[in-house]
Amino acid sequence: MNARHAPRVIAVSSGKGGVGKTFLSVHLAARAAAQGKRVLLLDADLGLANVDVMLGISARGSIQQVVEAGATLEEIMVRAPQGFDVLPGGSGLYELSALSSAQQMLMLDEMDAIAGNYDLVLIDTAAGIGENVLYFVSAAEAALVVMTPDPTSLTDAYALIKVLSRQRDVRRFMVAVNQADEIEAQLAYRRLLMVADRYLSVQLDYVGHMPSTLDVRRAVQSQTLIDQMPSATCRQSLYKLLDTILQQPRDGARGSGLQFFWQHSLAAGLGNGHAARSHS
Repeated sequence: MNARHAPRVIAVSSGKGGVGKTFLSVHLAARAAAQGKRVLLLDADLGLANVDVMLGISARGSIQQVVEAGATLEEIMVRAPQGFDVLPGGSGLYELSALSSAQQMLMLDEMDAIAGNYDLVLIDTAAGIGENVLYFVSAAEAALVVMTPDPTSLTDAYALIKVLSRQRDVRRFMVAVNQADEIEAQLAYRRLLMVADRYLSVQLDYVGHMPSTLDVRRAVQSQTLIDQMPSATCRQSLYKLLDTILQQPRDGARGSGLQFFWQHSLAAGLGNGHAARSHS
């Protein structure tokens, strides 16, 4: 597949839960689709997968059916009303780093078959620094970290960035601050940047903020996106944040495309398996 047409792959993660990571992932997918992009959203929040709940759609299966029962990725995908595809994770994602050679080749073939269908692939990871979070973020072309001004969120965001940079060689991160006005968001970002500049060799790109508003809670409770709430006061702030993320230049230092993501993630998984065995 020509590299010019390889989809961009962005992993959306956070140091702690409850900061709006999935909310942002879903709206990012919807915004990109509204702009004419072909979008795939992979729900990789294992154990707490809730993309389908937020969108009010029903999952038809998971990747587990692909590697174990011969289903195709297209068969388990669900089309969201907003015009993008959702790939449910389910428990099958947990075993991605332990696939057999035959299963790896199967997934590579499946990824290659659908790669040309998308311009953007979003991976909604779990929160924290668990193995699967590191696994998916290190394989993606770009990493987006979502945080709030809360001191614990800032601390956990720094921990995530530190582990990814030191253990997985991820050196560039987009940072979005949720539940904050512009001044609060800038202060939180600068605190994170100051610590990161002092102790880590990374580049942090501030992409914007999302104010704290009851509209978000109402949207989540009603399984509705902000786009469908004309009276929502946060719409313009949200759109500005989403557009800034989507307009970020691609990172030429990292490989691109859906197949690259899969190959890289398999390599990361195999490397971790070897490391684990060497320490056992």
